[in-house]
Amino acid sequence: MATSELEPQKTANPKTVAKEPTRQAQLHRLLSRKSGVTIAQLQKTFGWQPHTARAAISAQRKAGRVVARTVTDKGSVYRIVAGQGDR
Repeated sequence: MATSELEPQKTANPKTVAKEPTRQAQLHRLLSRKSGVTIAQLQKTFGWQPHTARAAISAQRKAGRVVARTVTDKGSVYRIVAGQGDR
Protein backbone atom coordinates (compact mmCIF):
# COMPACT_ATOMS: atom_id res chain seq x y z
CA MET A 1 0.00 0.00 0.00
CA ALA A 2 1.48 3.33 -1.02
CA THR A 3 1.48 6.31 1.35
CA SER A 4 -0.42 8.40 -1.19
CA GLU A 5 -3.43 6.17 -0.67
CA LEU A 6 -3.53 7.04 3.04
CA GLU A 7 -3.48 10.79 2.53
CA PRO A 8 -6.86 12.52 2.50
CA GLN A 9 -8.09 13.62 -0.87
CA LYS A 10 -7.68 17.31 -1.53
CA THR A 11 -10.66 18.94 -3.12
CA ALA A 12 -11.08 22.25 -4.84
CA ASN A 13 -12.33 25.18 -2.80
CA PRO A 14 -15.79 24.18 -1.59
CA LYS A 15 -18.50 26.72 -2.19
CA THR A 16 -19.62 28.42 0.96
CA VAL A 17 -23.34 28.30 1.48
CA ALA A 18 -24.83 31.34 3.16
CA LYS A 19 -26.95 30.16 6.06
CA GLU A 20 -30.21 31.87 6.76
CA PRO A 21 -30.49 33.30 10.26
CA THR A 22 -32.33 31.11 12.73
CA ARG A 23 -35.80 32.05 13.89
CA GLN A 24 -34.40 32.96 17.30
CA ALA A 25 -31.87 35.28 15.63
CA GLN A 26 -34.63 36.83 13.50
CA LEU A 27 -36.82 37.24 16.60
CA HIS A 28 -33.94 38.89 18.47
CA ARG A 29 -33.44 41.32 15.57
CA LEU A 30 -37.15 42.22 15.54
CA LEU A 31 -37.22 42.69 19.31
CA SER A 32 -34.10 44.87 19.14
CA ARG A 33 -35.71 47.38 16.77
CA LYS A 34 -36.49 50.76 18.25
CA SER A 35 -40.14 50.29 17.29
CA GLY A 36 -40.23 46.78 18.77
CA VAL A 37 -42.61 44.11 17.53
CA THR A 38 -46.24 43.16 18.14
CA ILE A 39 -47.68 39.67 18.42
CA ALA A 40 -49.55 40.27 15.14
CA GLN A 41 -46.27 41.12 13.38
CA LEU A 42 -44.67 37.95 14.72
CA GLN A 43 -47.66 35.93 13.53
CA LYS A 44 -47.36 37.37 10.03
CA THR A 45 -43.55 37.08 9.87
CA PHE A 46 -43.20 33.51 11.12
CA GLY A 47 -46.68 32.05 10.57
CA TRP A 48 -47.02 31.43 14.31
CA GLN A 49 -50.13 31.26 16.47
CA PRO A 50 -50.34 33.94 19.22
CA HIS A 51 -49.39 31.50 21.97
CA THR A 52 -46.30 30.42 20.02
CA ALA A 53 -45.20 34.04 19.59
CA ARG A 54 -45.60 34.69 23.32
CA ALA A 55 -43.66 31.51 24.12
CA ALA A 56 -40.80 32.63 21.86
CA ILE A 57 -40.66 35.98 23.67
CA SER A 58 -40.63 34.09 26.96
CA ALA A 59 -37.68 32.02 25.69
CA GLN A 60 -35.78 35.27 25.05
CA ARG A 61 -36.43 36.25 28.67
CA LYS A 62 -35.23 32.85 29.88
CA ALA A 63 -32.06 33.39 27.83
CA GLY A 64 -31.32 36.40 30.05
CA ARG A 65 -32.59 39.25 27.92
CA VAL A 66 -34.83 41.91 29.42
CA VAL A 67 -37.96 42.22 27.26
CA ALA A 68 -40.18 45.21 27.95
CA ARG A 69 -43.88 45.25 27.07
CA THR A 70 -45.61 48.52 26.25
CA VAL A 71 -49.37 48.79 25.68
CA THR A 72 -50.27 50.95 22.67
CA ASP A 73 -53.32 51.44 20.48
CA LYS A 74 -51.92 48.70 18.18
CA GLY A 75 -51.72 46.29 21.09
CA SER A 76 -48.76 45.20 23.16
CA VAL A 77 -45.36 46.08 21.73
CA TYR A 78 -42.39 44.02 22.88
CA ARG A 79 -38.77 45.14 22.71
CA ILE A 80 -35.45 44.20 24.25
CA VAL A 81 -34.27 46.85 26.69
CA ALA A 82 -30.80 47.97 25.55
CA GLY A 83 -27.94 47.51 27.95
CA GLN A 84 -29.81 45.14 30.24
CA GLY A 85 -29.32 41.46 29.72
CA ASP A 86 -28.41 41.48 26.02
CA ARG A 87 -25.38 39.55 24.99
